[in-house]
Amino acid sequence: MFAALFFSAIAPAFSAEPLRDLSMALPQDLKALSKIRILVQRDKPQVKVSTTAPFEVFDDQGHSITHGEKLAGATVKPVGQGIQWWDQVVPTRFLVVKSIGNGIRVGASGVYRDEILVYRNSKGSLDVISRLELDDYLKGVIPFEGNPTWALESLKAQAVVSRTFALTKMLARQKEEYDVSAGFTSQVYAGKQIENERTNQAVDATRGEVLLYKGKIFPAYFHSTCGGATTAADLVWRVKPLPPLGGVECKFCQRSPHYKWEALVTPAEIKEKLAKQEMPVSEVLGIHTDKIDKTGRAHKLVIKSTWAEKTVDADAFRVWIDPMRLKSNLITRIGTRDGSFLFKGKGWGHGVGMCQYGMKYLGELGYGYQEILGYYYPGAEVTRLKDFEEDPHF
Repeated sequence: MFAALFFSAIAPAFSAEPLRDLSMALPQDLKALSKIRILVQRDKPQVKVSTTAPFEVFDDQGHSITHGEKLAGATVKPVGQGIQWWDQVVPTRFLVVKSIGNGIRVGASGVYRDEILVYRNSKGSLDVISRLELDDYLKGVIPFEGNPTWALESLKAQAVVSRTFALTKMLARQKEEYDVSAGFTSQVYAGKQIENERTNQAVDATRGEVLLYKGKIFPAYFHSTCGGATTAADLVWRVKPLPPLGGVECKFCQRSPHYKWEALVTPAEIKEKLAKQEMPVSEVLGIHTDKIDKTGRAHKLVIKSTWAEKTVDADAFRVWIDPMRLKSNLITRIGTRDGSFLFKGKGWGHGVGMCQYGMKYLGELGYGYQEILGYYYPGAEVTRLKDFEEDPHF
């Protein structure tokens, strides 16, 4: 249950849009950002909602629709221009279900704190968004993005990084319906049922602490295993260089089960995946790495077909194929086996920011969480935000 599943932030940028500035100024009043919105289910034809604690349901104008002492599996469906709650049709864009205490169950497995929003989306189906206090969200993140058995200082480092990353998303997406999703493209959030005493301790011990660079917050990216060195964010995405995300040497993740990997990919699979990206090729004859950075990561792949050679973004290519198989773009060799291309490489993830298995080992060696963060994000400072200090529920 508590196996470490790792955040990827795997989608690289492909467009010719201007380079983005990763850092951003914090508003003077952060209390408007006290609650984070997590997309936990998408495009459902219907959902079932239940709770064993007192509850109340509101429409998008804040009007109470129903309430009770417990809720035994209400079916929610999109109907016409509204939403059907059991047999009651409500002319609303979304419903808010609030229940404090035991959590709100959505479907067969997900249990979420405090409140959920059931949205009728533009496709006419339902999205479910969990809305709760930021640190309560982190308590459903850290057991997956780390591991409760790891050293407490390592878990504290993960808590600060995850809080920083979440807050940057909240700042950037204030006009959107949600801030983050519950899966690998944001941070893995598993809800109330995954919470653990040790990871909760790490969250509470670092309450309000985030990473800042020259007074500005930035997305504190992280990944499972760097394979020997982290890389610069501006080599992976279309962003401006930022010193804390410039990459560092890391000799601490060699015990990771993902330090070395192999993957077989057929020529037919490559042809199919490229066609889906509107990059057609004929029969794939060969493939080699290009634009290799100082860490050994390839940022381009050259694919030779019977038509011609085509150069593709290596960070994108591994996502198209399968980032669980092609675990990184730190590719050490491409050969052949039984008619397939045999990729050999090191590390897992995009390679930017904190290496989680390196973080794990540094915690075992006795380093404090601020020392760990200072190593992986050079020049950044761990700062406790004032609003967090004033409001224990922020």
